[in-house]
Amino acid sequence: MNTPQTFSERVVAALFSDWRILWLLLLLPIVLFLPAMPIDETRYLAVAWEMRLHGDFLVPHLNGAPYSDKPPLLFWLINLGWLFAGLHAWAVRLGVLASSFATLFLFERLALRLDPDRRLAQNATLLLLGMIYFALFSSAIMFDVLLTTCVLIAVHGALDLDAQRWRRGTLLLALGFGLGILTKGPVVLLDAGLVVAFGPWWSTTARAGKGRWYGALGLGVLGGAIIALAWAIPAAIAGGEKYANAIFLHQTVDRMTSSFAHRRPLWWYFMVLPAMALPWTLAVRAPWRVWRESFHISKFARFGVALFVPAFAVFCLVSGKQPHYLLPLLPGLALYLAVVLSRDGAALRGRLFGVLLLLAGVALAVLPYLAARAHGVATLDGFVRSHSITESALHVGAGIWPVWGALAVVLGLYLLWRGSVFAGPRTLALVSVATATIGMLALAQGVGPYVDVSVAAARIKHDHDAGIPIAHLGWHHGLFEFAGRLTQPLEKVDYANLRTWCAAHPTGEIVTFYTKYPITAKPELELPYRFHRILFWRAADLLAAPAAPAPVKTDEDEPSDD
Repeated sequence: MNTPQTFSERVVAALFSDWRILWLLLLLPIVLFLPAMPIDETRYLAVAWEMRLHGDFLVPHLNGAPYSDKPPLLFWLINLGWLFAGLHAWAVRLGVLASSFATLFLFERLALRLDPDRRLAQNATLLLLGMIYFALFSSAIMFDVLLTTCVLIAVHGALDLDAQRWRRGTLLLALGFGLGILTKGPVVLLDAGLVVAFGPWWSTTARAGKGRWYGALGLGVLGGAIIALAWAIPAAIAGGEKYANAIFLHQTVDRMTSSFAHRRPLWWYFMVLPAMALPWTLAVRAPWRVWRESFHISKFARFGVALFVPAFAVFCLVSGKQPHYLLPLLPGLALYLAVVLSRDGAALRGRLFGVLLLLAGVALAVLPYLAARAHGVATLDGFVRSHSITESALHVGAGIWPVWGALAVVLGLYLLWRGSVFAGPRTLALVSVATATIGMLALAQGVGPYVDVSVAAARIKHDHDAGIPIAHLGWHHGLFEFAGRLTQPLEKVDYANLRTWCAAHPTGEIVTFYTKYPITAKPELELPYRFHRILFWRAADLLAAPAAPAPVKTDEDEPSDD
């Protein structure tokens, strides 16, 4: 005899029966407890803060100067979130998580449009959300999650073209392209445009009418350009010639041909992709015949391959590479893997991932013990010295709670206990998401005190309010702006001009988070920051100390973007 459930029991049962809700619940602690991470996240918060502070929503600014590295859509959305939730980093993370949820919704709908088999669509969605890199990035204050949402809007337009809904398909292409350009620039044309360009391989409609197909693609690109130019032209006029050249040339042509940051070899993505796609790189097992045939067995598979492979190949050729550049391509990989798993002879085996979690968990659990006693054991002390591990890094390791490693061990043992074969990817996907949460919470708990710049930012704000001159030695990436709610730019000074600045501002202060400068004066204030320190000097003390030659210039001195 079944006992009637109370309302609260029914709510709890509904929550824990839906894997989407479980996914949200597992990732919510990251939203609440992970601080804004230097230097990218703090920089984007600074740009959004200046946009709000000065009311200039047309031309983004960083430290008082036009910021041309990225278009404004993410900064607009950050300010929209602040309007409702207040000036908090967690409010921004929550908004990014909402975009990730929208990505999963659009992706499942995409899979169902490719094939009405609900099990296949659900498995594909679980494969996407279970990719550990997707989980790690689901609330990151970056552009790539929002770009992925825009890409899926555009590829829904491609399926409309395939269904001969020409007008709606063209409009969705234009919308996805336009929003994508406003998010991260023309890279969306690679992420979403190439799957349309390869339409004759996966679409019978494209094969039957190539002229109309590519005409619709051209109109979609034109419509996307019009959406983007509706912002870019007024912004270029308002920002001036230098800003116009930056947004139209420097951040498009230069990035594609000779990237000025994150240059990596041709094969680099082949090394990082298997780690990004965990646990599936260890868990998906199938004969080589299945992997080969799945490339073209159905429109579902061909669409996934067309969404992933051409853009991946182009990104391998581009000089600048970062793992998150591949995030908009992971839906295509998930579609292909779902087809592989649906074939005879394929299976999910979670034991290897379980062993990996077990080993990683044990290492994380013993890390605090080893870090705290690194100098007391000859072998460990030799390892620390030979690898130039700083004392700050040892403090971070010693400060992490062993419970995080213990939780990872429990997950690994659970996978080993469940056996080697899973009926579906749900369990493994949720274990992967839980692993990502454990890792990010350990990161937050370990490095949180070392990335919190609120004390330094408050000192800078105090100097500004008191009229005390203060400058940062080297480029600071807007690190302190949002944390200190700074209302005026923080001046930058180069080491070569340091003494000149100090002589002109003898009552002023110098701050820097670089430790490479050969300054012999004792700092007035030292604060922990990452694996180094934030240092404050009085200008008079720097003038009294002997001068030393400038160090060799590094990339840290100049602005860089993700």
